[in-house]
Amino acid sequence: MISPALLERVACPVCLESAGCAQCSAPAGHAACVDGYAGRVRCACGGPDKVRLQPRDEVLFCSCCGASYALRRAEGYADLAPARPVGEVTQYADHEFQERLGTTDAEPVLSARVKADMMRRMLAPGAGEAVLDLGCGAGKLALYAGRDGALAAGVDVAPFFLARAAAAVDLVRGDLRRLPFRKGAFPHAYSLDVLEHLDEPGVLDVLVEARRTVGPRGRLFVYTHAMESSALARFQRAVNRLARRLGRAGLIDHEREALRKSDHVNAIRSHEHFEALCAEAGLEVAERRFYNVVFKAVLEDLGLRLYEQARRKRVAEKSAPPSEPGAASRRLAPPPGRLALAAALALTWLLKLDVVLFGGVRTGPFFGLLRPRGGSGGPAGDPRLDGASADSLRASEGGPGGPQGTPGLMERAGIHSARAIR
Repeated sequence: MISPALLERVACPVCLESAGCAQCSAPAGHAACVDGYAGRVRCACGGPDKVRLQPRDEVLFCSCCGASYALRRAEGYADLAPARPVGEVTQYADHEFQERLGTTDAEPVLSARVKADMMRRMLAPGAGEAVLDLGCGAGKLALYAGRDGALAAGVDVAPFFLARAAAAVDLVRGDLRRLPFRKGAFPHAYSLDVLEHLDEPGVLDVLVEARRTVGPRGRLFVYTHAMESSALARFQRAVNRLARRLGRAGLIDHEREALRKSDHVNAIRSHEHFEALCAEAGLEVAERRFYNVVFKAVLEDLGLRLYEQARRKRVAEKSAPPSEPGAASRRLAPPPGRLALAAALALTWLLKLDVVLFGGVRTGPFFGLLRPRGGSGGPAGDPRLDGASADSLRASEGGPGGPQGTPGLMERAGIHSARAIR
């Protein structure tokens, strides 16, 4: 949807106001936006604000560059992508690719639910607070983020949104490397499974743009991975090898997972490299929790795929013959019923044990809560972050090794996030 509140928050994706601090101020005019954009947005002060767009009938007009952006109300989104591509365009922007992924309207379950629940706990957007999904895809997780009253919005380069999302969530087509929002427009923002699709300059651009969008007291949650692994990851790799063999035997459909990862760049070399990128973008890691997948590897990556493939074959046998070889194995099964959804939700709690039991074991995949460097105040529900640096907080809880002692039952059941672990 396109709400009045969204129209107050949007801005030209490529134009900066002339006013800023002594380092990032510039003469009025679009030339300063073209030549000095990268340096100005990375200023330590947070950079200048972006130029507010002016509504004109069913378009939004930029007084700086003269560009017009369409309000596609029938489709439920504002089209605020830059006229010129910023960098490589992901294949997720291709309609056929989206069709092959087969996103459904069901609520997130299993590992997708683990990630969504970690976001809601660590980012903690409250009722009535604006929260932005960076790289929202079809909008499924943006819908979930708004379940408790948060004002959810989503931005993605591909405008292939679910009908329910287009009716209930503010949606924008845009490039994360040039976010079309005013400074501080969304004090809470999150990015799940997005940064690994970008090269290093792209990751830095997204972090810089997100810092401005959340504002000096805002918070950014990310789920991504560094090119590291723990001893536990060997188990997952063994399961993946088995899954590939079963896929060659026709017992598992490995195509969707291969599609999802087909344009991964994996530019983040280590957690220290990620922290350096954050620092360059004016951010710091306030919390981190690692994601070693053991229960997920067995239950979701292996067991669930065996079940799904068997279900697809049963459906294919009852329907008309496929028009081409292999089409039956690729055909999507119908959406799960209530019983299947209940079973998936129950299994989700088992998958959460991967975070409860192994979240302190350093590995590549991680959940991170970021905040602007030098910003005051902490996220809702965690006043200890107010005025405390990440380093001093780690020291108070046991030093570089992380918190000492075993978490209590309520903390483990709730998957409370651990403090930053370097």
